[in-house]
Amino acid sequence: MSKNYWCYRIDKSNIEFFKDELFNEGRLRQGWGRKQDLRNLQLDEGAGRNKSMFNKVKKNDILLVPQLPDLGKVAIVEATEDWSKGYDFRVEENLKDFGHIFPAKFLKSFTRNSKEVTGNLRSTLRNPSRFWNINHYTEDVENLINSNQNELDKKQDYESRLLSTIGSVFNESFIEKDFKNDLYDKLNDQFTSEEWEFILVNGLRKIFPFYQIERVGGKEEKKHGTDILIKMPSLISSYEYGISIQVKDYEGVVGEEVIQQINKADEYWNNENFKLIEKWVIVTRTSKEENNGLVSNTSNVKFIFANGLKELLNTMAKSFIGIN
Repeated sequence: MSKNYWCYRIDKSNIEFFKDELFNEGRLRQGWGRKQDLRNLQLDEGAGRNKSMFNKVKKNDILLVPQLPDLGKVAIVEATEDWSKGYDFRVEENLKDFGHIFPAKFLKSFTRNSKEVTGNLRSTLRNPSRFWNINHYTEDVENLINSNQNELDKKQDYESRLLSTIGSVFNESFIEKDFKNDLYDKLNDQFTSEEWEFILVNGLRKIFPFYQIERVGGKEEKKHGTDILIKMPSLISSYEYGISIQVKDYEGVVGEEVIQQINKADEYWNNENFKLIEKWVIVTRTSKEENNGLVSNTSNVKFIFANGLKELLNTMAKSFIGIN
């Protein structure tokens, strides 16, 4: 029987308790409901939300458990029995909770920023649900299980991860056309949609070391439609020019709302000491051909689609490696 892959959340205010239970007792615990045995559920009070894991997790299934064995880590755990068979209900006396007990064993753990962790997994680990299926990332999880623990423990910042990705693609073979395509594919695999902004900021800083390049998204982004802002000096020291960049991890046809969003940049950024001279939208996963209508009807916003992004990433990568 093929195994399934899941994510399973714990109460992170009691990490040491869950760690002790898993490492020393061979079990995962879950809360909600002090008198609600899932084998004979009489009164729900939230415990019914554990029925899904009770029914679905089978022996040898793999679970990723965020915040175990420590904050910032993710445990890889294997079910040692079908949970519907190995389940027990016994409230922890001191904590007065966490009575749902499931048989499991710890395999290894990883830090989310390890270069071995794909963007797909980092993205799904942001899911706030208590329990969800990740069978579509089977290969990603199996690669972690087969990875060296030392590599899984190594944290990398965005620039280090970017450089590592560039280096691994370059070392495989440097044929310009293949390099551009392979690098683009690898970055899409290794980085989530939100992380593209960090890739581009780091890369643009390599190409334009004398410009001020900042990531300015976040909560304020709805006011100015800008993810990345480039500032350039003018002949007058107190005056600057700027380029506003919006990054969209889209596929297919891009809607008019993208234009409306970045056009907010003019009113927000322009003042007596600063003039916005260009606005760009970088769309990571779609082609210019699919969006000819949008491009031809827009005169004040420039676009970079997938093929243009490959060229830009190629220039950035060569700057990192030092072969420009």
